[in-house]
Formats: sequence, C-alpha cells, structure tokens
Amino acid sequence: MSVAPTPVAAPPIVVTPPLLVPSPLVLPPVSAAPPPAAVPAPSASAGKLDKSGAVRIDETTVFTLRAARGSQSAADRARFAEGKLLAAVKDERSKDVRVVREADTAVIYAGPVPIITLVKEDAELAGDMSLDVYAGSLAAEVRKALEAERERSRIEHKVFAVSVGVLFALIALFLVKKLGEFADRGREWLDTHGDQMLAIRVQRIELVRPATLRSATLILLGLTKLLGQFGILFAWLVFVLSQFESTRHYTSELTAFLVQPFSALVSRVAAAVPLVVFGATTTLVVFVMVRFIGLFLASVARGEATLSWLPADLAGPVSVLVRVGIVISALVFAAPIVTGGTDGAFARAGLIALVAIGLSSAPLLATGIVGTVMVFGRRLRVGEHVQLGARVGRIAALDLFDFRLETPDRTEIRVPHLVLLREPLTRLGLRPRLFVDLIVSATASPTAVVRLLEEAAANVGREVSVELSTVDGSGIRYRVGATCDSLDARSELAKSLLEALAAAAVSLGRGSAHLGSP
Repeated sequence: MSVAPTPVAAPPIVVTPPLLVPSPLVLPPVSAAPPPAAVPAPSASAGKLDKSGAVRIDETTVFTLRAARGSQSAADRARFAEGKLLAAVKDERSKDVRVVREADTAVIYAGPVPIITLVKEDAELAGDMSLDVYAGSLAAEVRKALEAERERSRIEHKVFAVSVGVLFALIALFLVKKLGEFADRGREWLDTHGDQMLAIRVQRIELVRPATLRSATLILLGLTKLLGQFGILFAWLVFVLSQFESTRHYTSELTAFLVQPFSALVSRVAAAVPLVVFGATTTLVVFVMVRFIGLFLASVARGEATLSWLPADLAGPVSVLVRVGIVISALVFAAPIVTGGTDGAFARAGLIALVAIGLSSAPLLATGIVGTVMVFGRRLRVGEHVQLGARVGRIAALDLFDFRLETPDRTEIRVPHLVLLREPLTRLGLRPRLFVDLIVSATASPTAVVRLLEEAAANVGREVSVELSTVDGSGIRYRVGATCDSLDARSELAKSLLEALAAAAVSLGRGSAHLGSP
C-alpha cells in the first residue's frame, strides 16, 4: 500500500556560480536476488527407498531388491524371498516359474509357491520403467537358480547316498561276520558241553536225549545264522535302493515280495493263537507219551522191567506199533477235537500225512506187515540159528522191519523181512546141527572108523550121527553130524574128529574133505 507524500514548501532559489561537480555514479540496477531454490517435497518412491537386500541361494545372488514395501524393508523382503526359494527347491511341483499380474503388482510363482511380490518402485529403482519386463527378467533368474540348485542338490544327494551305501555295506559285512562268529562259538559250545547240559528229564526218565536236543539246537542255530545274515543284507539292499530315484520303486516290490507273505502268515497265526496254543500243548502231550512208552518198553526189552503179558523179545516191536498208533490216532481222531470240526487244518494234515506215508513208503509198510507176522507169529526168535541162502548165522536182534544175523566170523548182516517173500529161510533152532565130511582110507575098518568118529563127535555135541556117503578107490567119505550149542563149534568138531583119527593111526584118503554147512 503506497503512502501519499506530505507537501513541503519550496526552498528559495539561490544562484551560484557553476561549480565542477562530478557526475553522479550511475550503477546498473540491481535486480532482486532470486529466492532460494525450493526443496522438492519428498516423493512416495523416495520415501520407500531403503537399504537393498540380496536374495541368495547357497551364497549365489539370484536378484536384489532395493525398494521397501509397506512396513517391510528391502532386506526383510529379501529374507522372505530366500525362504520361499528354499521351499521351492524342495517342492517337486515348483518346476514351472511364471509371473502373475495382480493390479499394480507382479507376483513371481514357482509352481504353487509365491516367491516375491514386485511393485513399480522395484522396477524404477532397478532402472527399468516396465514392471512386466522387470518381473520377466527376475523370473528367468529364479528359474535358472532353481534348476542349478536342484542339480547341485541331486549331485550332493547322489554323492551322499553312495557314501552312506558304502558305509552301511561295511557295517553290514561286519555284522554278518560277527553273526557267523557267534554261531561258530555256539556250535563249539554245543559240541563241548551239549551232551552234559542239554536234557529234558522227569525225575529219572529222560524224555528227550541230549543228542537230540543238541542236533535240534545246531539246526536252529544254523537257520538263525542264515536268516540273520540274509536279513542284514536284505535291509542294506533295500536302504541303498531307496536312496536313488531310479531304483526307489524296487524297494516296495522287494518288500512286498518278501514281507507281505510273512505278514499275512503272522496275521493268520495271530488270529489262530488259541488254536495254536492248544495244538502245541496236544503235540507236547503226544510227544511225551510216545517218548515215555518208548523208554518204558525199551527197559522191558533190556530186562530192567517186566510185564507178565509181554515177553522181553516182543517189547521192541510192540513199542514201534504203539508209538505209531498214538501218532496216527492223534492226527486222525484227536485233530477234529482240537479244531472243533472234521474239516479242520489238523484233521486234513493227518489225512495228508497218512496218504503221503502210504504212497511214499509202500515197501516199508510191506516190510512192517511181514515183520509183524514173523515176530508176533513166533516164526523167528532171538538167539535162533537160521540159514538164508548161503548166509548162516544167529539172530541177534529182531524187530518189525528187519532181523540181524550174527555170522560165525563175527560180522552182522541186516536182513529186511521183505526178503523172506522171495528167498527161503532154514531155521536151525537154538542149537544148530553141524556136519563135517571126511575121506578116510579104504583100508581102515568102516565099523571101527564109525565108532571112533561117534566117540570124537560126542565130545563136542550131542545127537551124533555118522554116515557113509560114498565109497570109491580113493577112500570112504564119512558125513559126521552133531547138534552143537553154536556155529562156532564146527571147527571144534572137525578138530576133534581129526585128532581121534590121528590117535588111532587111521590115515585119510585121497580127495578133499570139507566142513559141511548145516
């Protein structure tokens, strides 16, 4: 607002001589100083500029974020993106990397996993004016980084799997060796102490002999060793195959091939536990009965126990018949009681066992039938002398399947009863009758020679007989027979006859004499 000047009276005019007055200094007009440059107000993008954050996988930078978003700094966004990248590496579905636009943002997906959400400021600070182009370039980097990391993980996993497989192979071999050593030590212990330590007795009755238990324990130990070693190697094989993608499917096939039948069997056995327990108890009872009867009748056969209705020589065959009858009865008749029906597993097992025995052991059954007739028909007796073909001997033992001949030369011949159906048997009795053929000179008196031979034979046996069998120019053949106590008396009889002839100065004729067969 301008102010009007106040009127002032004009001063008087004074004329003065002109003076040399310097002209006034004219200065150029001074323009007004420009106002200080206005500081631009901070823009929104400048407000979001923050410390940059690098997104890394295994020390390899994939991309860098320079802008903050909301309350998240660039470093926070980078850490979040790193976590998503690691999750995408482990996710098999994240092989497809794509960009999805959502309003003013662009989201990079690796499969179903969202890696990072980009805004326009990210593109501007990266020097790229297009968010789509920037997001596409980052997606390409993410795809490349994921492929490289997966390849590195595959190589690392293969190297680790091979190393672990080799380590476990060494452990498996060590366990197999130790298991074999344990089995060998157990076998040595059984060989040394098995006969003394292993036995099942009820008071003085030995139900199971130590040799039987030792053999069963050796078999069980061998099976345990084989199964244990097989299980160790099988577990190692399954583990190694499961470590590689190309062989992983074989593990399920191997496991199904071996484990499923076993698991099915175990489940069926578990469902039938009461029946199994009852069947096992019944089997134990049958076994104890069979063992007790065998031991008792064996003592009868040895004369340690006596039964008025059972001779000692029949105790062995009766023992076989009774024990076989108990087993067959348990399989055929007791099985329906155990299973609760005639169609049970035990009943069928009994029938199958009978059919198998009948088909596979027909000769044995035929031998047993003939032996039953011979033994219980008293056609053969222990201690009796018999001649079977050219074989002569004393029956040393007799059972349902064979009899044993003790020959004069102290050897033993086992003869199955089935042989008697095709070869005749001569019974010589408890005291065999022995014959000796001698050729005496024709110049000697036959009456004197006969008397001499009878007296000599009477010193060895009884029921002596002397016969003149042949007469010719070479001499007279005499056949001397005597009933003796055993076959061993044949040589004694021949020696007694020769000594008597020598004492009487009776010479032998020409030709060969021999000890005749019974």
